[in-house]
Amino acid sequence: MTTENNDGRHVKEISPLEITNDDLAPNEQNNDNPSSTIEEQYHSEREQTKLRHWKESEYAAGLVETSWAEELETYRKGGGCCCCPNREALGQMFQEEIDPGCGCIFLSAVICSRLGAGRIGNMAILKERYVMVEVEDDGEDDEGQEQVDGFVDEEEGLSLHQRNKSSDNDSNNSAKKTKTKLVRKREIQLVVGPFWPMLLFITYPLIFGVSALTLWNGIPGKPWYVQIGWALMTGQLIRSLFNTGFRDPGMIQRHENPPPVNNDGDLDGEDRSRRRIGFRWGNEEGPWRWSDQAQSYRPKNSMYCPDCKVVIEEFDHTCPWTGTAIGKKNMSSFQMFVGLVFVCLIMDIFLLTAGSMV
Repeated sequence: MTTENNDGRHVKEISPLEITNDDLAPNEQNNDNPSSTIEEQYHSEREQTKLRHWKESEYAAGLVETSWAEELETYRKGGGCCCCPNREALGQMFQEEIDPGCGCIFLSAVICSRLGAGRIGNMAILKERYVMVEVEDDGEDDEGQEQVDGFVDEEEGLSLHQRNKSSDNDSNNSAKKTKTKLVRKREIQLVVGPFWPMLLFITYPLIFGVSALTLWNGIPGKPWYVQIGWALMTGQLIRSLFNTGFRDPGMIQRHENPPPVNNDGDLDGEDRSRRRIGFRWGNEEGPWRWSDQAQSYRPKNSMYCPDCKVVIEEFDHTCPWTGTAIGKKNMSSFQMFVGLVFVCLIMDIFLLTAGSMV
């Protein structure tokens, strides 16, 4: 409909019913921009939080989600893990570069998020506590004086200085006592590695199944000393496996700067022997190395575990049968477990076949 205005010009009036979708397209695009901006800002803040948590973490670990709940949320938004049927690219299941621990990490995200377990790299912290321990105090007070509260006049400050000086002289003339202080330290009591489903659903069922079969068919009728010996060996086997799979393998704390060391015994001929560097062997010199994966200095006898995503002291390998990495703190238990596996297996075979051989 057209109308004539005061100037004699014809002006077309548009009815609200004549407005098309093309006229509203720019407005709709403008309405879409805030939502996309908010989503991008959310992802950006989440990545910043992830990086900040990684760099401020207590242990030298790799870049992972801040918690198992966040890991589960990532799997849900990404379509699940490589072994889930709802993954968009199902063909990736048959690729050679697929992560072998993907399914285990997904189970860790599902179970540990409900249990409220902590996380260090791909290690799930089941039980921990904080204890007070004594450590060497390397810090020195200003001007060698005691730190006291309140006002101190010149005479009192002079007496404090003289007393500190005399005590320093006495300590230098004596055995040089080391100053200690109490600090609050995190102590991990129970922790499982990334392959804990294999430990719980394969290794332990095999041990309990064979042991139950031997107890039912092989033990009855045997001498008492054979029964006691078999029970002790089997119990020690189960205990050594528990100490290997549920204890700290030797996770290293984060060091932004290399700690001070004594140079007298660190660069001798024996210390320049060939050691494992990453996945190869070579000559290492110096007591500390920088780890890019953990963004931390590590001792030269430690290594970053790509499966556990944490630096392990005296790292040997990652054992899927025990579910975790093998390092300094669980190596003795692992060696005992491996030895007892063969001893108990031979004993079980002998007990099960002894009756049929008679």
